[in-house]
Amino acid sequence: MKRSSVPALLSLLLCLFTVPAMATVTLKQIEWPRNFGYRIGDTVPVRLTLEVAPGWTPDRDGLPEPGQGDRQFELRSLAVADAPGRCADCRLYTLEWQLMKSVRAPQTLRLSPTVLRFRKDNAVAEIKVPAFDLSTAPLLHWASKKDIVSSVHPGYRATAFDSSAPLARALGWAGAAAALLLAALWVAGRLGAQRVRPFARAWRSVRALRGRDDAEALEQAFRALHHACNESARQTIFASTLPDFIAAHPTFADQAPALEAAFAASRACFYGLPPDPRYTQPDALLPLLAALRDRERLSARRRSVTPSAVVEAA
Repeated sequence: MKRSSVPALLSLLLCLFTVPAMATVTLKQIEWPRNFGYRIGDTVPVRLTLEVAPGWTPDRDGLPEPGQGDRQFELRSLAVADAPGRCADCRLYTLEWQLMKSVRAPQTLRLSPTVLRFRKDNAVAEIKVPAFDLSTAPLLHWASKKDIVSSVHPGYRATAFDSSAPLARALGWAGAAAALLLAALWVAGRLGAQRVRPFARAWRSVRALRGRDDAEALEQAFRALHHACNESARQTIFASTLPDFIAAHPTFADQAPALEAAFAASRACFYGLPPDPRYTQPDALLPLLAALRDRERLSARRRSVTPSAVVEAA
């Protein structure tokens, strides 16, 4: 065999084992959409009528991926439907593109050429869709950045409205909420001078121990009561000196029996004596501390009112 016949033989073998694209997938018709009046976000459907031989399927890996190129158009979907009314093996392929570019003035954009690939086993066939020009317009008409605010709603004018009534209602509700918050803080003993009053602090400390029934919690509650009495008297108060404390603070006189019982229960708790059945949990001290807190507050009010009353009498 001559060397000159080798290339011819190779070409013949290549033609025998290569499937021509036009013999397998044929472009019958392209239905272009309108070529004007597009704005950002609009879709551009391109419909292709293809005669696809049996066994050939579209290669979706060959389609353009989102974000490629200049991002003027992005392929949203590829829909395939049978079209037996056009030919026996015809199928309708719809490429739906979306305009992603916002223009400031009317402009003609070009939809780039697209290549559709089809596969059958290891054979590949390609259909080229030509480019397509279409006219786009801006979503809002404005000449410069300073005009964009007035052009947000073109053709409409902003309607002025009176905001005084809604503002007054909002301020009223805000004032009511602030008053309720201040009242809640006052009742809880967390406002003003109540934060530094001994029995108010002791009541809050014992209230935090509610629900506990262990010995450590009960000891903490009794310590809070003793600390409050010591701070109010500015000295250490024992059960033996409790009458002197009541005499120096007559505001607490009606709570003297309860204080004596609490001190006796505290002595039994700390010294291992038989416990008082009335004081087995921290919650039992809350009524006494609440009463002492309220009388402590009333006493502070009377002391603040007395100087002004003396001045007025003089």
